[in-house]
Amino acid sequence: MLRSSTRLLVILIMFLPIIGCGVSDGKVTVRDVLKTNSEADIIKYNNSVFSNVTNSEWFQNHKNLYKKGEEVGEVRKQSTNSFTFSNFTASKLPKGTKIYSANESGLLIVEIEKEILYYIELIGG
Repeated sequence: MLRSSTRLLVILIMFLPIIGCGVSDGKVTVRDVLKTNSEADIIKYNNSVFSNVTNSEWFQNHKNLYKKGEEVGEVRKQSTNSFTFSNFTASKLPKGTKIYSANESGLLIVEIEKEILYYIELIGG
């Protein structure tokens, strides 16, 4: 069985086509994610971009391994304009949505209308 950090690496590799070459100082930019997919469900937190992986087939088979941690904040605004995207901005989640850490770094958990969503940090290479 794969360790948690190895599982997250596998998920990151799945999202490399989304990431492409859009990195700034080793980080994926909101601009490049939205340029590649204007419908992307993303959150900016701690100057990193996190993408919703809840419905990916691989993640569905492993999501029970990840547990919600402390609340880290809430969505301050919703936007699809990369120039106004700052920390705690989301492209799909409504303002006020609570954001939580997880038992694995590089993952955020969101609860909205009794549904749990998982967001993974997009890392450039």
